[in-house]
Amino acid sequence: MRPLVALLLCFVAPALFAAPPARIEAGYDVTTKGIKIAEIKEVFTRAGNQYRIESTTKPVGLLAVFRPDTLQVVSEGEITKNGLRPRKFLYRRSKETLKNTAADFDWRQATLKLSDRQGTRIEPLPAATQDRLSVLYQFRYEPSLHERKEVTMRITNGSKIDTRRYSIQAKQMVDVPLGALKSLYLSTAPQETAWKTEMWLSTENGNFPCKIILTEDSGDQLTQVLTALSITQ
Repeated sequence: MRPLVALLLCFVAPALFAAPPARIEAGYDVTTKGIKIAEIKEVFTRAGNQYRIESTTKPVGLLAVFRPDTLQVVSEGEITKNGLRPRKFLYRRSKETLKNTAADFDWRQATLKLSDRQGTRIEPLPAATQDRLSVLYQFRYEPSLHERKEVTMRITNGSKIDTRRYSIQAKQMVDVPLGALKSLYLSTAPQETAWKTEMWLSTENGNFPCKIILTEDSGDQLTQVLTALSITQ
């Protein structure tokens, strides 16, 4: 079973595409079956050509009582002409620490060090690999995304590398707490099970994720919607 993790587990002026923002602050609500179960706070910062993204997920309501497990996800690396180039990825739970993972990217040697409950191992590092947090910010840098029919991303979660192929549909409107936003709609191909990832990227905000729906093999869904966004150049 693939874990339901909300990060996952995110159209301004064209100038936003010309230069990477100095700072992005975003907030999300996470719901399942219409019930809010968590809040996510994310901060992207840039210093020169270096970036850092930190995402913190905290449970609310009954989930906070019965499973008070805070999730912190961090991605650090370099910003190149092709976008984000991760150097280090961390996935940390405050309670369920056996689920913690990490990834260290060695682009010169083209190797990826993965660390999880199974131990540490070195694997080949495919070009343009992202981590599960940086990938959400990489859509800003994907060329002519609105003109394409699909996009393929290689993503590591600290335990393995997955290849995700998303089909793209343009000119969709999506309602979130911030209002109605113009968006690109991305979705994974149908599987043998109900598993699916759907994303709406706000074209008004540099292809920033404004809504994500993760459907599990069982059909259970986790929905992440944008509640706050601040972009500083």
